Amino acid sequence: MPGHTQNRFLLLYGSQTGQAKAISEEICERAEKEGLHAEMHCLSQTEKKFNIEKERCVVIVTSTTGDGEPPDTACKFVRRLKKKTLTEDHLAGLHYTLLGLGDSNYTNFCNCGKTLDRRLEDLGAVRFYNSGWADDAVGLEVVVEPWIDGLWAALRTFLDLPEPDNSERSEVVPCCENSDNTSSLSGNTRNIQSSRSQNGNTSLESTESQVSSATDLSRETTVTDSVKALSLNDNENNRIKSCNTPSHTPEVLIIDQTNSLNNRDKENSLALQNGTEPSAQSVSIEKQTVTSTPDLKQGDSSVPTCVPSLCVSVPPLCESGLSVPALPPSFLAITYMPENTLDTSLLPMQNGCKFPSASSDVSMVTVEDAQVLTSADAVKKTLLLSLNTEDSGLTYEPGDAVSIVCPNDPQEVDKLLDRLGHTSNADTTIELSVVPGTKKKNAAVPPHIPPVCTLRHIFLTCVDIRDQPKKALLRIFVECTSDESEHRRLQELCSKQGAGDYSRFIRESRLSLLDVLTAFPSCQPPVERVIEQLPRLQPRPYSVCSSPQTHPNRLSIAFNIVCIPATDGRSAPRKGVCTGWLDTVTMTTQIQDGCQEKEGNNLKIPIFTRTNQHFRCPEDISVPIILIGPGTGVAPFIGFLQHRAWQRSQSEADKSYGQTCLFYGCRHQDRDYLFRKELQEFQESGVLSHLFVSFSRDIQPEGSPRYVQDQLLKQGELTLDLIEKQDAVVYVCGDARNMAKDVTNTFVQILKEYRGMSAADASGYLMKMRLHKKYLEDVWT
Repeated sequence: MPGHTQNRFLLLYGSQTGQAKAISEEICERAEKEGLHAEMHCLSQTEKKFNIEKERCVVIVTSTTGDGEPPDTACKFVRRLKKKTLTEDHLAGLHYTLLGLGDSNYTNFCNCGKTLDRRLEDLGAVRFYNSGWADDAVGLEVVVEPWIDGLWAALRTFLDLPEPDNSERSEVVPCCENSDNTSSLSGNTRNIQSSRSQNGNTSLESTESQVSSATDLSRETTVTDSVKALSLNDNENNRIKSCNTPSHTPEVLIIDQTNSLNNRDKENSLALQNGTEPSAQSVSIEKQTVTSTPDLKQGDSSVPTCVPSLCVSVPPLCESGLSVPALPPSFLAITYMPENTLDTSLLPMQNGCKFPSASSDVSMVTVEDAQVLTSADAVKKTLLLSLNTEDSGLTYEPGDAVSIVCPNDPQEVDKLLDRLGHTSNADTTIELSVVPGTKKKNAAVPPHIPPVCTLRHIFLTCVDIRDQPKKALLRIFVECTSDESEHRRLQELCSKQGAGDYSRFIRESRLSLLDVLTAFPSCQPPVERVIEQLPRLQPRPYSVCSSPQTHPNRLSIAFNIVCIPATDGRSAPRKGVCTGWLDTVTMTTQIQDGCQEKEGNNLKIPIFTRTNQHFRCPEDISVPIILIGPGTGVAPFIGFLQHRAWQRSQSEADKSYGQTCLFYGCRHQDRDYLFRKELQEFQESGVLSHLFVSFSRDIQPEGSPRYVQDQLLKQGELTLDLIEKQDAVVYVCGDARNMAKDVTNTFVQILKEYRGMSAADASGYLMKMRLHKKYLEDVWT
């Protein structure tokens, strides 16, 4: 029986890549500050550390993986609850709430969470707080943050607990005047009065803005010919200051932001650098005072025009009070051991920590050849890698996916280490340990990081430096930023009021850690604090485009090289983490148009096979299949067709062969028509019954199909005949954001046009196909 104290609740999480666990840890940390006790366990610990039948109050956080399946860690728990022998009052004493994580780009959005939610209700459990469904397509934080904020009142109401004393949870620290601080450029006249708690008062002394920051701001502001420094009087009797600069400098408004340091600030700043804890728990920034200036007239072309960007905010945000999250407690310490030598190549991959979705051990396989499938003038470069799996123990079927364990870009790592001030000791042996007395609950060195390694090893192989910095990391950056303008902007980006700017300028722009640090040059965070907040570097999955029956001990994958331009706040152009790495390491052996002579290759890459493999060809070749895969979405269907050809060769002569239709599309027929020769050969041999190809960018007669959905609509009668009369299976592979949704909408349109269904009935028809595994998707974002 659990130890029932009045303020206790059980907190359970089911996590595949660490998101649900991280959110649960945040709930656990905040619970203590709210006067509550969260007993946190992974769902995999069911019947070991907890028994849900004996619980009274439970909070569950779970993700969804694959095609709507529960994460690996939740499978046992879900199976137990799905037992048909359980009665409708099995959980009659349980009160619960649930936070589901998902991505609406995929069909079965939050399916695991929603399935659990329904099942708990079916078994008699009662919801004490509305369940939440967080969508990674628009940003998990959009739902997660308000859901967590509302959780505490619901818990206190259910547990019959009083509201905690606010004075114990936060402390208002008055502003302190800064006599000689030089503020950065800003496009609006404002005065910031800070009312931060002790925990949020560790900012460093202000320095002059560096060139890169000024350059960013200059792109956003229209200015005139001289400089005036202005500040406004407020209730704190702030002084008006001015500064003189050469006459050629453009006129700007220099803002006296009076949230500078007092003695406690400086002490906390030193505490942060030394890995100890500032004292309080939450931060509140009071509303700023904004007035007009007599020198500027409304409508005057000389008035600065401010456009919001990563570094610049505009009203109302720049004039608003801010609710800033509590500073995450530090928990990692680094000991440098220059006298110790370490060969990091001998360290187990990510400390031997099991990879999510792995159904096999990691195997080193040889890249036998790398073929460029597109022409030199194609919009995207596509690579086909042939891997030798002999003696690896790996087994697969057509349609399966494998994951590749890749490092970060070494040059990007070098730049990041330099930005963090650790170029000189990047290869020094270090030991990671937990800070004694840390306030972080269940603090531990992340299991995917070797406790003894080097900084370069961590940033190259263990942590994701491309992941968009979370608000918790930005909150840490606030305390390490000396420039007042940058300090305020980072506060805004991690605040509730700045959620829109965070989403627009960081999440949607897919900025990396280095991008943000480059944009805020006065930010100098301790490397330990950065490592604490970075997620694990995840392997990248790729669909197999071969059949083991026709290519024994061989496995092929095809993919586009992802190229990301230096726009939208990104500090430099870059390639995809894994595709860029594979392109680089195979560059000397790449074959294009069969012209380059193949060289010997001893390159090996680490891969493993994945769980939840449902995207597979029917075992019965009499079952028709409809394949829809534009671009590299055609890759698994090459394996399907190879396998169908082999099945056909092994079957009896009178065995019925189901029609096989492929809808394929690309931009240009002569630039990026992937596997053109192979598809034509499959069609000529009869393995491929129908090949419908669309070219979206070529000049064609008006009305010609340009996309796979156009061809699909044009062939609506054939498609429905195969589905309704011959029980065909539909396979869709490719982009989840657009293509997969367009294909779904096209099927709805076909059913409306050819069968007279309503949109709701057509959607229901497709849902039944999905439930019966007659409509399968292998899609990605």
